[in-house]
Amino acid sequence: METIELVPLWHKDRFCIAIRGRFGPHTDRIIRNFPNCLFSKTHGCWYVSYTPATLDLLFHSLSPVLQVVVPVAFDERKLTETIIKKTLTPLPEGYNECLIRMRYSESTRITYENQIRQFIEFIKPLTIQEITKEVVDRYMIYLVETRKVSVSTQNTAINAIKFYIEQVNKGARTFYYVDRPIKDKFLPSVLSEDEMQKMLGRAQNIKHRCMMFMLYSAGLRISELLNLKWQDIDEDRNVIYIRGGKGRKDRITLLSKLALDFLRYYHTLYHSKEWLFEGPEGGQYSPRSVNQFIHKYSKQAGICKRVSAHTLRHSFATHLLERGTDLRYIQTLLGHESSMTTERYTHVTKKGFEKLISPLDYLAKGLNLTTNKGI
Repeated sequence: METIELVPLWHKDRFCIAIRGRFGPHTDRIIRNFPNCLFSKTHGCWYVSYTPATLDLLFHSLSPVLQVVVPVAFDERKLTETIIKKTLTPLPEGYNECLIRMRYSESTRITYENQIRQFIEFIKPLTIQEITKEVVDRYMIYLVETRKVSVSTQNTAINAIKFYIEQVNKGARTFYYVDRPIKDKFLPSVLSEDEMQKMLGRAQNIKHRCMMFMLYSAGLRISELLNLKWQDIDEDRNVIYIRGGKGRKDRITLLSKLALDFLRYYHTLYHSKEWLFEGPEGGQYSPRSVNQFIHKYSKQAGICKRVSAHTLRHSFATHLLERGTDLRYIQTLLGHESSMTTERYTHVTKKGFEKLISPLDYLAKGLNLTTNKGI
């Protein structure tokens, strides 16, 4: 039988259940379809947030197909002790205050605090005041070889350590030259206009449809969508005001007439108080919920690609480019600081490809082949 371990995992400031082991396609489908189960590139495993009920459901879902090993650490008393131990890992003095003073965003503060806590745990019994470049280099090797973290996670760990040395401890920029990994250059995932039309048509829920319309028609990041308020919608000028976008930059972007019509209808059904899109119990809508319903609608539309909210932003930029919009306007609409960031869409656009012919097709007549005769 296959064997899998359900292991306690402290991830993103909460206690989770890590699902580890080697398993076949059937088991893989069970795990992927388990409610709220996500994959962590940092830890190289699937995980869900811990509750006793979730652990019980996970155990019963997997036990018919394989032997599940549940470590003793999930004992309630020991679990509580572990959470307390993790929670009490102290930050360096003044670390959080310096992040706030320098106006780092909440998500960045959480990420940096998480990374510096993990670093402090690794260097024990040394204190953070005693670290050297060699210690940091050893930690980088541990992240790459043992934890097998992504390039972005490794860079974030370097930034969190640098922040302590240079900003909190007011040290020299000696760690500025810590070797950084070369970032992977992935092409953005983009839907065709036909795929986008099919997916948008699948959304019968008016709130879901409005949110997808806004993401695609304005090229919004998911955080920008969820931070919108009604006063940010300028119906007279047909623009949307983005307040405090990435890099704390304000900008305006397009307001689609179709999206505006649906927003007006949505407003007659949902009387949100503060945010444009609010959760069932008020407050900001959950970004995880947005990605979940987008993934659901993409599957219903028969799209095999992995689709997220950011895919709609990529598709917005690519479709504008294919319809002849100047790259500088697209850069402004997306809020990119560098034109190089926007230029990556030129690598996925099919604009101009219709005029190109593959060299194999030039040889087709001479080869005198058809799909029936040539095989």
